[in-house]
Amino acid sequence: MVSGDVLLHPQLLDEAAAAAQKSGGNGKDFDFQPLLKGLKPYVQDADVALCNMETPIGKPPYSGYPIFTVPAQIANDLAVIGYDGCTTASNHTMDDGTQGAVRTLDALQSNDLFTTGSYRSKSEQQAPPILDSHGVKLGIIASTYSLNGMKADADWRVDTGVNADRLIQRAKQARNAGADIVVAAVHNGSEYSTRPTASQRKLGRTLAASGAFDFIYMHHTHSVLPIEKYEGKWIVYGVGNSVAKHATPTILNREGISVKATFKQGDEGWSVSKLQYVPHQLSKAPVKWCEVATEPTCVPTKDAKASLKRTQETVNAFGAFEDGLTSWQLP
Repeated sequence: MVSGDVLLHPQLLDEAAAAAQKSGGNGKDFDFQPLLKGLKPYVQDADVALCNMETPIGKPPYSGYPIFTVPAQIANDLAVIGYDGCTTASNHTMDDGTQGAVRTLDALQSNDLFTTGSYRSKSEQQAPPILDSHGVKLGIIASTYSLNGMKADADWRVDTGVNADRLIQRAKQARNAGADIVVAAVHNGSEYSTRPTASQRKLGRTLAASGAFDFIYMHHTHSVLPIEKYEGKWIVYGVGNSVAKHATPTILNREGISVKATFKQGDEGWSVSKLQYVPHQLSKAPVKWCEVATEPTCVPTKDAKASLKRTQETVNAFGAFEDGLTSWQLP
């Protein structure tokens, strides 16, 4: 299961602080559980759940756009609801410099969350990015198109660039290191769009046609983009935000999808046998992750129906439903 950007704007920190105070704190200054509650059953319905941790972990006072720093409690709360790992390559990875990039990895890994996309050392970066789940080795190739003009202190600090040849080379290295399944997690695209750019679609199709990847997904646009099956491989061009509260909220940056890819082993290796998605909308205040495919509990029914229709039209723009994409329904 893959989901979108964990992008903690100041309002989310304020609401998490209020939630911690309301519950008595239990030694915590922040409580993100109310924000994440709706997402939890989907995370726990997957063998492997991956987030994209876009905002670096910092120290008080925390900050929002354009230079983010957020509390370490988010790492604990993501682990508590069942996430197994997070990619960490984004245009905000270096917002708090090297110390922020390292602090983020420390926070995630101290909560037993797998990470890839940024690194503490060159040896970490050179190690195969493989997550073992029930004996199946999952290679995760992460990269970001940019660091927002920031410079990392070393070339190996963050996986940057969306060059197809380089991504394919890294995928082959993971495969040679024992990965049974290889996934691309690319931070790329045009913000607040509903369609991939020409270069983004070319990248997705090139990765799919290469045979090096079994599944490709992208984030960064803060909006849902279409899903496409190309050369037998699924490409998710944009999962939207997982949790966020932009200074200027729009309907697009309040919506997202989580995608469950079921892999099956055959004579020629592992492949996606089923692809499912669940659409969500983020409520206004307090912000909560709210699925909109069934009877909504935290957004108005009218808004949920409109959101569902809009998301269905977007994800199906390239014929995904005909190719087998279905709604993710919990057991």
